[in-house]
Amino acid sequence: MFLLQTTLSGLLPIFALLMLVLTFAISIWNAYASGFNIGMCRKNNIEGFQKYASYSGLGLAFAGMTYVLVIVLSIIGYYAGYVTIGTVQAALSINFLVFGLMIIGFGLMVTIQSILIAAQRKSFWSILIAIWNIFAMIVDIASYISGFKEATSMLGGQNRRDQGNAVIIVLIAVLISFFIVHAAYRFGLNKAMGNSQGQQQGGQQQGGYGGFKNERVRQF
Repeated sequence: MFLLQTTLSGLLPIFALLMLVLTFAISIWNAYASGFNIGMCRKNNIEGFQKYASYSGLGLAFAGMTYVLVIVLSIIGYYAGYVTIGTVQAALSINFLVFGLMIIGFGLMVTIQSILIAAQRKSFWSILIAIWNIFAMIVDIASYISGFKEATSMLGGQNRRDQGNAVIIVLIAVLISFFIVHAAYRFGLNKAMGNSQGQQQGGQQQGGYGGFKNERVRQF
């Protein structure tokens, strides 16, 4: 939700832009790391929580990537004169309500996994990621709760044409996101499947939780 507010009120300030870039990068990393983890699970016949958490990381990558693309496409369309501010508001509201919730849901699994990995490895990096994930989860949940009413009101206040155009923007973002996330996922999966048996035992990649999601986005 932070991004949504700054985007609508301030025409994408520097901080919001940095959050978009960070969320985009984290989403690509999560897709790659999830692909690698899923590959390791397949090679070692691992089932249960580790496998589900890896797929959750992939879902998180898709939700985060789509979240960013909806914002970017909306702003570009507005400045290019293709859509109205009403369409932008409707698109960002849908983005917040749908993909913001997805980020929280998938992010919860990823956060739990990162805590378990940190407890097992006790390395500086794994602990830092776990702390970040916990912080991002708390902020995202708080932002979603506080911004839910505003987003629903904003969406309901737009006319049908703006709402329809907003859905088109979201669908385009979903399509682009699918190809980007799938490419990163396949790269990680192929790397894991190409490892030797000795490398298999090295453990899983740990994905970061990009919480920022949201309309306001990611909120910090």
